[in-house]
Amino acid sequence: MAAKVAPELLKDVCGEHNLTHVKTEEKNPLPSAEVLLEEKNRERHLNNISEFLRSELRPTEPMEKLVLPDVVTIAQEKTEEELKSGIEQFNKDQLRHQKTEEKNPLPDKNDISQEKREQGVKQEITNFPKSKLRRANTEEKISLPSAEAIQQEKREVNIRKSLTEFEKGNLKHVQTEEKNPLPDATVIGQEKQEVELRSKISDFDKTTLARTETQEKNPLPPPEAIEMEKKLEEHIKGIEGFKKDELKHAETQVRERLPSKEDIALEKASGDK
Repeated sequence: MAAKVAPELLKDVCGEHNLTHVKTEEKNPLPSAEVLLEEKNRERHLNNISEFLRSELRPTEPMEKLVLPDVVTIAQEKTEEELKSGIEQFNKDQLRHQKTEEKNPLPDKNDISQEKREQGVKQEITNFPKSKLRRANTEEKISLPSAEAIQQEKREVNIRKSLTEFEKGNLKHVQTEEKNPLPDATVIGQEKQEVELRSKISDFDKTTLARTETQEKNPLPPPEAIEMEKKLEEHIKGIEGFKKDELKHAETQVRERLPSKEDIALEKASGDK
């Protein structure tokens, strides 16, 4: 008797199924005939090397062949020999002394590093996003110098540096004529301060001034009192600075003799009567 199969199982087996086609992949493929032959040859070669007898070897003397140089190398050697012979046969008396002139002097290492730092700062400033900036009230504590003042200061520094490095042996005695004498450093500094003060006064905003009542606390004396005080000070200085050694002895002469006390008293009594 045939075994009974459940109707549900028969229905699943006989029904239509949407199956997908799958390619089979060989995971452990066998080597090809070429690979096997190559492996056999390799094993045979290794066996021959291991079974080789060193006693069958014979010593041979190597023959060193002379390799000729290249045409370019020969030409280069010829030019070098000609240059060496020309240098050895050169007469030093034909040389002439010439003064070297520095046309384009290279900048100093400090100037190069400073310029690089300035370029880096400028690049950072140009690439800085303005959205990160915040508005703030600025207070001018130390005013920066202008571009012209910075350039002037750089020129002065370069001039001082060249003066310190200048060799005195190159100087020649020449009669100098002073046509336009330069001012002193103190005068220049004072003039700069005056210019800054004038610029501040001209740029000052008068609307910021507040009206205040003036109070005279220490009134000045009149000109007559000042003149009198000056004369008094001169008189005191003359007395203090006077030297007694300069005095000379002189005989006094009585021209108009003064009346005595008794005569004065009698004259007063007669006047009262």
